Amino acid sequence: MQPSSRPRVVPVDVALFGFLHAYLIVGERVVVVDSGYPSSPRRILAALRREAITPADVSLILLTHGHLDHIGGAAELRAALDAPVALHRLDAEIARTGRDRPLKPTDLRGRLFLPFMPRHIEPFEPDLVHDGELDLGGFGVAGRTLHTPGHTPGSISVLLDEATLAGDLLSGGFLRGRAPREPYFADDRQQLRTSIERVLSVGQAPLFVGHRGPLQPRSVARHFGLDTAISTSAPD
Repeated sequence: MQPSSRPRVVPVDVALFGFLHAYLIVGERVVVVDSGYPSSPRRILAALRREAITPADVSLILLTHGHLDHIGGAAELRAALDAPVALHRLDAEIARTGRDRPLKPTDLRGRLFLPFMPRHIEPFEPDLVHDGELDLGGFGVAGRTLHTPGHTPGSISVLLDEATLAGDLLSGGFLRGRAPREPYFADDRQQLRTSIERVLSVGQAPLFVGHRGPLQPRSVARHFGLDTAISTSAPD
């Protein structure tokens, strides 16, 4: 791996048809963002090999929130990479119990997918339980996290100069992957909207999300009626 001071984002498809993504942030070291389903680590490990990234290059496994389709592979990935797992304290109990909270669909898509969502995983203890504000410089990546609750209480987004990794703060459309939508599920939709506005106000980079995408800030602002939250120089 060639060290870089400007991180680049490598999407990793961990489900069919690009429905669910994990990400690699490649800087001086590598941060793996989300771990997918319990069956997903093999796809993430294969992506690391394609990028000529060794386990020693990986400094952190950063989970954007506690839903089982994002944390299900974390324990296996930790064992394979010998890297710590970070999760917000408000979602850490999900990892410790291996059981999700009740899911609240935002629309018909969520109601249709609800029966297919994983309901339990092997419990694990996160290594780094935090409050949502992490400087990733200590992990070899120029970036930081931002607490963006609404999808879950402990949801975070990752802010880089040229990308935002937003987890399930938003999703792309099921058929139109770059069309912004609410996530399939949300604990608090008003809080979700506030978090979307906050992300738009601090950066104009493309948003890489857990499901489909990526999304452009201007399209997100227009869809949610938040044009005042973003500068006119943001791309469509």
